[in-house]
Parts: sequence; structure tokens; C-alpha cells
Amino acid sequence: MADNSTDEVVSTDEMIDELNLDQTPENNVVISELIKDSAEIIMDSFTSNLSASVKADPIYIRAVKALTTAMYYDRSLSGGFPLGVNIMIDHLKARYDEWPESKNGKE
Repeated sequence: MADNSTDEVVSTDEMIDELNLDQTPENNVVISELIKDSAEIIMDSFTSNLSASVKADPIYIRAVKALTTAMYYDRSLSGGFPLGVNIMIDHLKARYDEWPESKNGKE
């Protein structure tokens, strides 16, 4: 089945294969939405507007996949945000996020 999304860093088909799910219209819709939500949550973790280059980073792609997987099995993340995703976000922040001019918040 063809993947309709063009702006996703992880394709719906790729994620369905990784989760070992059947290719059904229902699964395609659910996984596609979870990928979009996961990518948005991760991007919102940064203080600055990141360039498109972060979306090509293997850690970003893995973080999207990991959060999508966690949200597939537990939509409300009742066990909290996955530790592995937090670690990946920390690495991405170190690489891409802009730091304030001063450490104490004063100019």
C-alpha cells in the first residue's frame, strides 16, 4: 500500500513494518497520526525554531519512531514519557538548540 504522507520523516509504511502490523486502512490512519503527533511533540521540546537538517538526524528519526511506538501501545503515555526518548531529545538539544546569551537569564 502506498504511503500518502510526503512531509513525514518516518513513513507510515516503515512504521507499520517496524511494529509488525497488518497493512489496513485503519492502521495506516492511526500510525500516520501518531507519527505526526510524535514529531510535533519532539520539535516542541526545543526552545528555538530548528532547521530542516534536524529531521535528517538519525537520532531524531529514532526518537520519532520510539515515541510513535510508545503512543501506539499506550496512547495516554500513562507510564510517562519514555526515558529513551528523553535521552534522544537531550542529545538533539545539545546538537541543535540555541542557548540563551547569558546563563542566569539577565542580559
